[in-house]
Amino acid sequence: MGSRVIHSDLEEFLTGFIRRELEAIGSPLASDVFVSNEFPNPARPKSVIVRDDGGPDASIITAEPTVGVTVLTDEDPTEGETATNLALLVKAIVKGCARVEPGNPVAAVLGFNGPYKVPDETGCPRRYMTAELSVAGKAFP
Repeated sequence: MGSRVIHSDLEEFLTGFIRRELEAIGSPLASDVFVSNEFPNPARPKSVIVRDDGGPDASIITAEPTVGVTVLTDEDPTEGETATNLALLVKAIVKGCARVEPGNPVAAVLGFNGPYKVPDETGCPRRYMTAELSVAGKAFP
């Protein structure tokens, strides 16, 4: 019988990882941030949305998915500065997520694009970025 490998739910891992890292930072910018794989309804003052866009399998054990990360803020008197700073903070968190520890499937961050300003239908500040990751799967009997 051949080897079977299962990959972890990357959205679940990254949303939890980003949420914990933001809480650990404890600054006003990092506090009260809604982190999910779905857009909030109703909108929240600060939101980070993670989407797994998939990607190729690189080997029997590894895959190379791309994740999209959207950062939203509500009406912003700083003209988007809060959204930009939160996006840069989230970028730093995601770039540092590759670790050898239980439950962490990310073996390497292969590339990063953004964050970019993206128009939002509400007129509120929105930033978008993508990360290319190398993830390791787990053996499945």
